[in-house]
Amino acid sequence: MDMIQKLRVRFVSIMMLIVCTMLIIIFGLVVHMTHARIREDGFRMMENAVYAPMGTLSDRNPKRKNENKQMNILLPFFRVLIDADGKIVDMDGGYYDLTQEGSEAVLEELVSAATAGTEKVGDLHDYNLRYYRTSAKKWFNPKAPDGNPMPETALSDEVTPSSVAEEAPADSSGAGVSGEMNAAVGDDGSPFERTGSDELQTQGTPVSAEGQIIVFADISSEIATMRNLYRTCVIIGLGSLASFLVISIFFARWAVRPVEEAWAQQRQFVSDASHELKTPLTVILTDAEMLKSPRFDEAHKAQFVDNILTMSNQMRGLVESLLQLARVDNGAIQKMPLQHIDLSGLVSDELLTFEALFFEKGLTLAEDIADGITVHGSAQHLKQVVEILLDNAQKYSEPHGTVRVTLQKSGAHHCLLSVADPGDAISPEDLRKIFQRFYRIDEARAMNHSYGLGLSIAENIVKNHKGRIWAESADGINTFRVELPMA
Repeated sequence: MDMIQKLRVRFVSIMMLIVCTMLIIIFGLVVHMTHARIREDGFRMMENAVYAPMGTLSDRNPKRKNENKQMNILLPFFRVLIDADGKIVDMDGGYYDLTQEGSEAVLEELVSAATAGTEKVGDLHDYNLRYYRTSAKKWFNPKAPDGNPMPETALSDEVTPSSVAEEAPADSSGAGVSGEMNAAVGDDGSPFERTGSDELQTQGTPVSAEGQIIVFADISSEIATMRNLYRTCVIIGLGSLASFLVISIFFARWAVRPVEEAWAQQRQFVSDASHELKTPLTVILTDAEMLKSPRFDEAHKAQFVDNILTMSNQMRGLVESLLQLARVDNGAIQKMPLQHIDLSGLVSDELLTFEALFFEKGLTLAEDIADGITVHGSAQHLKQVVEILLDNAQKYSEPHGTVRVTLQKSGAHHCLLSVADPGDAISPEDLRKIFQRFYRIDEARAMNHSYGLGLSIAENIVKNHKGRIWAESADGINTFRVELPMA
């Protein structure tokens, strides 16, 4: 059974490998597509923010709220305008307070990190920010990416950013538009806390069109979304693997069961064949040793020779049956040319052959054979089926009994061959096992040159002809039936 266990483990391993590969591909695609979509939306928002004049994109300003939604500006962001030397000229962003103490140094670090490389877009993971930078010339383009005209700005080479502070509503205390700042780094990991200010942060210095404008967007929500997605994928993946493991173990047992049964039958077959061969071999060896002994006279030696000949014939019959069974199992019928066979004539001919044997044993042979029944198959093998059934009937029928053989149509497309003989009743358990190899209802039948292989051979032949064979026992009559499709 070690081989069966290894087969089960291999089956489960292959199933789990397939499932793992599929889950990795599926979850990988989900994560990749989700992340790509989030980044794409973020880039689109940042591109839209680039083209607006400084100080006009505060979502805290009621007058700009609808405009920002139409421009798909949804993430918290701020912008920095720098000149050709990298000096901060102007900045705005209503989501952050850029005026508190220490923010200028952080801004310089962010600008330095964003301008250190040649990439147009990049992530600053230490600050949970993504930057998008472009030449200030694009900022002076009066056309937005969607083709709509942008608010008028100075289009010359020297531009002074306008102030929109007068557009911002005053707070209830009249203290202006700048909100209070609690810390230089926000709770969500971004470098600034969000504030309700709509005040334009400006240095009041003209900027050349050769400068750059940098948009910094908060990606804390993106990171949190991806982390939640990773966590969800891991939980679903582990749950799926556990479920598929249980299912795979169940299906492994179900799938391997036929192999396990075949393996058990093979072992039983080898054991039974060895046992059947052991007995005649023991007799042959014993009698051969006695022949060499000077203690026995010629009469005894002649008896020993007869015993050796009898056991040799018995062994030959067993070996021939084993070979015949092996040929049928190996598809000998499929390899032979199949033809239309007159089954009625074939059965009648076999009855004539066995008639003398039945008469010698005092048995009566009755027949009811319908004419014109033909089947498609191998005449040699179907003849063997009839011989096996008639041989069993003459061996195990009651003395002076009547064996009835019938062949009739069964429905429109099948025929039914029946061989019934009077004899000892066969139990339901024996009826289920009677077609197994080397199975004998009574072990004493082995002395009658019965090896328990005939019915097994007949069953294989009938199945290869797309038919079925079964046994019945009722009212002291044992009947074997064979149903075959007609040609």
